[in-house]
Amino acid sequence: MSRILIASVAALACASLAPTPAVAGFDWGGDCSSGSGSFVEFVPQGTFSEVGEIPEGKVGVSIDLESPRDVDIQLIDVWTGTEIIAWPNGLLNGPSYGCTTFDAVEYCWSGYNGDQTSDGKGNESIEINGTTNRPLVMKAFGYQAGDSDVSYAFSGDPTCYEIGEGNFQQFIPQNGVETIGDIPLGKVNVEIELNAGGGNDLDVQLIDAIDGTEIVAWPSGILSGAGQQQTTYHGMTITWSGYNGINGNWGHESIEIAGAVTRPLTMRAFGFQSGDAEVDYEWGDGVGATCGGIAALQCDDGLFCKEWQTNVPADPAGACHTEMWCMSDSTAQNDCGNVIHPMVPGFFSCFEFSCSWQACANPTDPRYTYVATSVAQCSVLRYVCPPNEDFFSNACGCGCVAN
Repeated sequence: MSRILIASVAALACASLAPTPAVAGFDWGGDCSSGSGSFVEFVPQGTFSEVGEIPEGKVGVSIDLESPRDVDIQLIDVWTGTEIIAWPNGLLNGPSYGCTTFDAVEYCWSGYNGDQTSDGKGNESIEINGTTNRPLVMKAFGYQAGDSDVSYAFSGDPTCYEIGEGNFQQFIPQNGVETIGDIPLGKVNVEIELNAGGGNDLDVQLIDAIDGTEIVAWPSGILSGAGQQQTTYHGMTITWSGYNGINGNWGHESIEIAGAVTRPLTMRAFGFQSGDAEVDYEWGDGVGATCGGIAALQCDDGLFCKEWQTNVPADPAGACHTEMWCMSDSTAQNDCGNVIHPMVPGFFSCFEFSCSWQACANPTDPRYTYVATSVAQCSVLRYVCPPNEDFFSNACGCGCVAN
């Protein structure tokens, strides 16, 4: 994550087979990606093959491994080494289908007898119900060597870029200014703490990355005093602990930004003594909170009421999200209603839970043939595209496009 802003072994009767190189591996895309894929994994005889890692933040992961030979799957927590799925010592270790909950996430496994048929011991599956909250490694043990077909599917977390946290260490030189990191546009309710420890003194700085304005800085910043203080800057409410730090600890300072970040910001630190500082940060407080409804609940500054209930005819409730958030293409028209877009005809689509403006195809583009230019017309028309053309339909109209 970027700053500021994972046995009793049966007799091995079969001779070893020459390995077939894997043609691919897991591809989890970006933090917000959904997808699926497949690849071939060679599993050697009498030992483990590392199939791949599963990152944090993936929703509803399912993995199927199919082999004509007997293969056992393992799933291990990278952080603690806990064997969630493994024979004989895993949390799941039996012959048949079972589920267990580990750190608030449910894991299900087919069991080491695979699909429970006489020749299906090499057909095993894993389901992770919920959002992965730690990196996991998947392994496979081969009682006989051979290729295994691995197929997988997953979804992205709808709040993948709206909520986050992290920590790292940063060395601060004596009498020097060190860049801690950049805070990008659109993050909401950002909180950052620096703690030098050991009695070392440091001063935090917060700079407008566009024009260099010192928002927090001693002695010339908008905020520059000893105690806690606050200012409003381009719609952001910024609170600083002051250079005397938290509870009088000069090496322990904090910055809070309430509302959406409306200007790219850079955070720096000046060290009166050199040493490492622990940096803890988080953002997104208030995302997902209930809004609307009969109580007309409001979102925090920088958040908008979206994700409205569709099965409640009176006083539906929604959930608070950032301005650019959307759930899907089908909800983008409503979710993206407050987003400024280019002054060209088009429509909003939803890519990885973020609003994206799609310009309409130019009517003079020879690849496109419009048969109607409104959603209402398209809903009642029936037509067939000629060979080598595909049907298209969007907010601009419908017709055929060369393939």
